[in-house]
Amino acid sequence: MTPTAILRRAALAALCLAGVACGTSTRPDDASEYELELIWLGTPPSEQVRSSFDVAGNTIRATIVGPLSTVALPTSFTNLSQCGLPGHPDVSREPIRGLRIYAIVESIDGNGGTLGSAGPCLIRNDDTPALGVMRFDDADVQNLLSSGRLARVVLHEMLHVVGFGTVWYDQAVIDTTTPTDARFLGLLARQACRDFNGGASICASTVPVHSADGDGSRFSHWRESVFANELMTPFLGSGATPLSATTIGSLEDLGYEVSYETANPFTLPGAAALRADEPATGLMLGEPMQPRWKLDGAGRLTPYRPRR
Repeated sequence: MTPTAILRRAALAALCLAGVACGTSTRPDDASEYELELIWLGTPPSEQVRSSFDVAGNTIRATIVGPLSTVALPTSFTNLSQCGLPGHPDVSREPIRGLRIYAIVESIDGNGGTLGSAGPCLIRNDDTPALGVMRFDDADVQNLLSSGRLARVVLHEMLHVVGFGTVWYDQAVIDTTTPTDARFLGLLARQACRDFNGGASICASTVPVHSADGDGSRFSHWRESVFANELMTPFLGSGATPLSATTIGSLEDLGYEVSYETANPFTLPGAAALRADEPATGLMLGEPMQPRWKLDGAGRLTPYRPRR
């Protein structure tokens, strides 16, 4: 399945499902076979905040449409401190059929400080994430909600949990040989960039990856100076943040079966995109969390070691 064959500029109407929060799993109306389960930790946030997570989760389930292998949680995985979330000992022992995400909104450091963190904690033997965590600062969440940007930020972070920028080394789709000019190597992402996002020259052979601004941004996002306001750049501006066909193509490069119907119209900003990285403005999004554990071929829990 290629972008040429299945990209359609269809606008999705309602993306919100009521049943995704608090540990229930729901499939979108398009009968996606990708299961995403969201479990709230601590005191669940307001209905408006949960709705933003619902929108993001349903967008991902409408984008990733194929099933993943069902895995059992090893008995050696006992609590979420193993994912960097201490104080939450209870974990579901139910088999994981797609992706299970534990989420918490809590006080971290107040408005304008650390937004939070998100990423996969446990990945399958084929490197697709099975269990992940999302942690947000409640003060920043309220400000993002008030400005109408929360759902897009949650979608950005949830895509990191799915694997964008967090399992690239494992899937051998990133080249950091030149650290100031990292590149994404996936065929389908660069094809989508060339054919649908105006990147015929910029993405002729690879897709530019952000290579500046420290570990929180570099090597895990599209290059800010090239992709500008696209959803998966490391800085959030005040305007629209489209989910591009390039990003969806990158998920297909990770082995997911995808639909391009959720792609928003997006065109790279012309000659300006040829610039190298430079200081960016806007809200710097949270540093993606790297996996901590991996299931081996026998389903046993092993420490994660990135293949760099």
